[in-house]
Amino acid sequence: MDADKIAHHSYRPYTLVWKRIVREFGEDIINKDDTINRQKLGKIVFNASHLKESQKALKKLNKIVHPYIKRFLKNEIHRYFRRKADIVVVAVLWKELEIKKICDKILLITADLDLARKRIQKRDNISPETYQMRVKNQSIPKKPDFIVENNGTIRELNSKLAELPLK
Repeated sequence: MDADKIAHHSYRPYTLVWKRIVREFGEDIINKDDTINRQKLGKIVFNASHLKESQKALKKLNKIVHPYIKRFLKNEIHRYFRRKADIVVVAVLWKELEIKKICDKILLITADLDLARKRIQKRDNISPETYQMRVKNQSIPKKPDFIVENNGTIRELNSKLAELPLK
């Protein structure tokens, strides 16, 4: 389960999260199809030229979205746990989402900083400044159970992940 995708799912038009985000950040962030324009919202919460306002905006956004993500993760984990299935949660904001409370093990995936920056900027179509703002808001687990380096291809990463002794 990808916490970022869960967050984006919570932005669906007319959901409770959507309504709260629009109320907090204004209708200027809404696309013609009533979806939230994540790039416009990102410019508000990751704005290096207005650092204090940006930090406040990010806290407000997290206060709206994080409870939804936590509830969703807990429900899904419970559902899969009953089936005795293995569950992987991908979460950059692991600390804020209190992942350690609901997961048995923590895996840290690392990459060279320049490579990670290029990948994320390309994936999310963001500026170097926005990337830096995002990274500043992330924390690294002090004692992860596993560390996997991801400087290669997705196939190489999947191979490394398959070799982990998770049980």
